[in-house]
Amino acid sequence: MSNSSFLLLFFFLGFVVEASVDGSPSPHRVRRNEVIYIDPGHGGKDKGTASKELGYEEKSLTLTLANSVQSYLRRMGYKPVLTRSTDVYVDLGKRAALANQNKADIFVSIHCNYSSNVSAFGTEVYFYNGNNNTASRSRRSEALGKDILNSMQKNGALKIRGVKAGNFAVIRETDMPAVLVETGFLSNSRERAALLDARYRMHVAKGIAEGIHTFIVGPNFQKNVPSVKTRKLSPQTS
Repeated sequence: MSNSSFLLLFFFLGFVVEASVDGSPSPHRVRRNEVIYIDPGHGGKDKGTASKELGYEEKSLTLTLANSVQSYLRRMGYKPVLTRSTDVYVDLGKRAALANQNKADIFVSIHCNYSSNVSAFGTEVYFYNGNNNTASRSRRSEALGKDILNSMQKNGALKIRGVKAGNFAVIRETDMPAVLVETGFLSNSRERAALLDARYRMHVAKGIAEGIHTFIVGPNFQKNVPSVKTRKLSPQTS
């Protein structure tokens, strides 16, 4: 098969997959009221892992990925909220507080990984399993992580490293099922090239979004019912 024929087939298959998500018979089109918070890691003065020489900043990649996840979820009928929608610094405690005070049902933080071992690569998801966590939230967070990883694998993730316990502030301080997704290692040349490719990032975002949907329609999801007295905070920060 010629390169041009292969590309035509690739884009045709991509159209078919997208049509299956956007078509009216799909259950994804049902309007939903679950509150989903998507957290693009870093931002503003906090660049995350970055290299001027190699031309990347984690804060920009995570925002791009989060915007794409938001777009996919909207197509499914959800109204996801971003903890930041521009290149601004948002304190970690503020990110968790926004989700808690707005009674979010799910919190997903998106990051890119880094290691001094340049051969390390792959996608991994963290959930909080500390002493001050409830068994129910821990179990549901782990289930959310597994659904996201399984979906990312189906959507072409280079390698799956598993769901692991972690003590990151945004998943420790949130009240709802929460995970932190390390989409890949920018320290690995192969995975860095993939994450800098817009087409691959779309597959990553699609995997995260479909994993969230799988969790919501599955047996481990519980709707967070907001209190009338809850004071809502705006997700927009400056």
